[in-house]
Amino acid sequence: MVNIQTADIMSDYFSTYSRNVRVVAWILRFIHNISNVNKLRGNLVYEEFKKAENLVFKSMQLRSFQDEKFLAKMQAFKDEEGLLRIRTKLVDSDEKEDFKFPVLLPANDVVVKLIREEHKKAMHAGSYILLARLRENF
Repeated sequence: MVNIQTADIMSDYFSTYSRNVRVVAWILRFIHNISNVNKLRGNLVYEEFKKAENLVFKSMQLRSFQDEKFLAKMQAFKDEEGLLRIRTKLVDSDEKEDFKFPVLLPANDVVVKLIREEHKKAMHAGSYILLARLRENF
């Protein structure tokens, strides 16, 4: 059986974040199809994109966050999918889990271009709106 490792993901190979995620999703689909009798066909579905996005994030985190002292200072923890997340002051709020515990992203990684993409998706919204949209997921 073929298995893809987090370290194998080149998350900065393509020019945009969404293109990186889409390519990783197609690679995962290919691996699934050569490994299983039940072949997946048609367009990619949400679950495939989410799995690809998580692999891209894990790859970024693996390359950027090796310092245990830094992670302890940031109050970082691994969630059930293996992503590093940050504890915020919103722990007791009624917000979504992704909002209360955002994914830790390195500031210097190329994939963090998702901020620019989100800015364009929000029709060049101001910084507060953009920050609110990003905080819903990261």
